[in-house]
Amino acid sequence: MCLSGSGASGRVVWCGGWGCGPIDGVDLLDDLHMAELGPIIWLQGLPDAVRPVLASVSVFGTDTFFLLCLPVLYWCVSPALGLRLGFVVLLAAATNVIGKLALHQPRPYWIDARVQPLSAEGAFGLPSGHAQNGTAGLGRLAAAVGRPWAWWAAGALIALVCLSRVYLGVHFISDVVAGVLLGLVVLLVANRLERPATRWWRGLPLWAQLVASAGLSAALIGAAALAGSPYAGWVVPSSWSSAGTIDPESLEPIVIMAGVLLGTLAGTSIMYRLGWFDAGGPLRLRAARWALGTVVAVAIWYAGRELLPGGAVTTYAGYVLLALWVQVGAPVLFIRLGLMSRAAREQAVR
Repeated sequence: MCLSGSGASGRVVWCGGWGCGPIDGVDLLDDLHMAELGPIIWLQGLPDAVRPVLASVSVFGTDTFFLLCLPVLYWCVSPALGLRLGFVVLLAAATNVIGKLALHQPRPYWIDARVQPLSAEGAFGLPSGHAQNGTAGLGRLAAAVGRPWAWWAAGALIALVCLSRVYLGVHFISDVVAGVLLGLVVLLVANRLERPATRWWRGLPLWAQLVASAGLSAALIGAAALAGSPYAGWVVPSSWSSAGTIDPESLEPIVIMAGVLLGTLAGTSIMYRLGWFDAGGPLRLRAARWALGTVVAVAIWYAGRELLPGGAVTTYAGYVLLALWVQVGAPVLFIRLGLMSRAAREQAVR
């Protein structure tokens, strides 16, 4: 390891095996990562039959998995649970992206060709998003069930998700441990602030809710940009050649989350003013809601990703529209088509 005077950010930087970055804590992380390579290589030596099982389990830690589940909960089971789970997962995913940008740490297969890349990843590694999102999301579901078996099941699934990420060669053990700890923090903070934050939000006039929604969305992007600002001028180190072509500093994930946040907050606020809805009813009606709502959602997503010009603004607007469809557009359409009935607004927060 060697030191250069100061990087493009004006801070003292280190130039070690992983590339260049802020000096604080680097020796510890370098040594820890070196020590963790052995267990990863050993895990990847397990029988091939393990691979499809762990690759499948890994899905339960993705924010995409939870976001796909949310419309089902929101439209067909419990709007309150759908919203609460959605905000917890969104908070976990957003803080994870910000943490990755703040730390700029590699993944195992990026720095050691002995580690097989059984899953391709383009973002930084620390903390693990799967571990953090899985802990927060599955923990929130367990809290909603409120039974000991639910907590045991959530804990077992989270452990398997963490194991899968290490086995796939995309995370160090320390990455998943940090992800679990941050997921628990998100879960505890959300549990503590959920009710007072809901009461405060409901007390605001609609215009103030919409302004606050836009402000929080912008703050999310600003926080991510600020987290990466100390690394101005950073380039992917040549020693990360095993990573292939990556752009780990991309702000696209946080732009997507900011768009979802704005659409979700604004859509929920508007739907509440419209009188809310009842997610119950016969199974055939619930299935019809899910099918119709999903078809339109996929069309919105496809148009935003494939038909419209690319760029951060288009991406942001597309996800705002998608979230607005889920939160208010679809329920209003369902009510008009007789697939859903109105309900007391209080059901939104019960």
